[in-house]
Amino acid sequence: MKQFTNSYFCIMKTNSLNKIFISFFSDNNIDLETSKFLLAVSGGIDSMVMLDLFKKNNLSFSVCTCDFSLRGKESLGDCLLVEKICKKNNIIFYSKKFNTKKYAKENNISIQMAARELRYNWFNKIMKKNNYDFLSTAHHNDDNFETILFNFIKTTGYKGLSGIPYKKNFIIRPLLKSGKNLLVDYSKKNGLSWRKDSSNDDIIYLRNNLRKKIIPLLKEINPSLEKSVIDTANRLSKAQVFIKNEIENFKNKYLLERENIIILNKGEWIKNENFDILIYDILEEYGFNFFQIELILSACRNNKIKKFISNKYILYTERESLNIKSINLKYHYYGKFNSLKDIRVSDLNIKVKKYSINKLLLNNSLKNAQIDYSKVLFPITIRNYRKGETFVPLGMNKNKKISDFLSDNKISKIDRMKQCVIKDSNKNIIWVVGYQIHNSYRITRKTSTVMDLQII
Repeated sequence: MKQFTNSYFCIMKTNSLNKIFISFFSDNNIDLETSKFLLAVSGGIDSMVMLDLFKKNNLSFSVCTCDFSLRGKESLGDCLLVEKICKKNNIIFYSKKFNTKKYAKENNISIQMAARELRYNWFNKIMKKNNYDFLSTAHHNDDNFETILFNFIKTTGYKGLSGIPYKKNFIIRPLLKSGKNLLVDYSKKNGLSWRKDSSNDDIIYLRNNLRKKIIPLLKEINPSLEKSVIDTANRLSKAQVFIKNEIENFKNKYLLERENIIILNKGEWIKNENFDILIYDILEEYGFNFFQIELILSACRNNKIKKFISNKYILYTERESLNIKSINLKYHYYGKFNSLKDIRVSDLNIKVKKYSINKLLLNNSLKNAQIDYSKVLFPITIRNYRKGETFVPLGMNKNKKISDFLSDNKISKIDRMKQCVIKDSNKNIIWVVGYQIHNSYRITRKTSTVMDLQII
């Protein structure tokens, strides 16, 4: 019977790792002849194995590494090792030092989230400036397993339980099918240098606690826990593809963009909870969390007009739709006119003219206002309406709040932000633009000259 040494099995495993690595690119239709890769290398064993695989397969790549200023000399040593390997092999090398704690404090986020944002923002800049096709990270199967469990603990949605994607946009993970043991064996066989991150042993971090304490306990219950979790994640990934297609169909039917406003029209989905999973995914894109979306759906189904705020967007539940706008989107209209002339303010254009009463042709369009010219005292001002302002609508003899007038006419919250009024020097609002004139400025039998305003 043939005897096999430990070194033989080590060689077999390293060959297996290279096969997994190469097959990743064919499985994902990535042309190794023409593609340029940027490798995110930390100096740890996983990323150093990835670097070596790219090098041994003669691929076109460069390397980038970050110092997050969190581990003092240790993190500096990581960067120096990566730089040394790159110089020795004539590999283009990029490095960057970040003040991660300061960034986290300024943006009110965790250290881990700050480090993620900083590095990926920097990676994106390098990618665009130097025309790289893909960013490669060294996530492996054990990382995927831990991520799924970690997301489950955090009450994530189905997407978090689908695991780390092999390829998402320009980010690739060619080692994701490889177990940690394969990487360790490869490193030993090829005599690779690498650095250990001491923070990976600190159980103050939830992920480390999960790895060192919780996973061993779960494996006592199910020795095949890792395989069970990954198999479930693979099934969920297929469900995710189906849901993604359904979301696109849903958007095409109900979602539209008008003047930088996202409008999600109500339809049969409002009465059918089977559509909720699609709504969760769509609103999540705008930064709304699970609990906010629960309240949004409740407001929709009870015809409540309410306001919800995420970190970047404002959402209003209206009678006929959900309207979403950027927090930074402001509407500002202001102009002062000393004489009769056309009004041009921001995106609003109003044609202004006067003519004899004998030439009057009544115009009932909301985009038109016909008023008694003799009653208008110049200069006139056009601006956004203000909270608490009133006017006397045509046909009435009492003041009415403009906000109440707009509400009665079912004007959405977002359209109210754009609502303008024209005010003369008598301090009267002569026209709620696009809707109604002041009753005192109406045309009567005594009118001799008409002032005509037409939105164009």
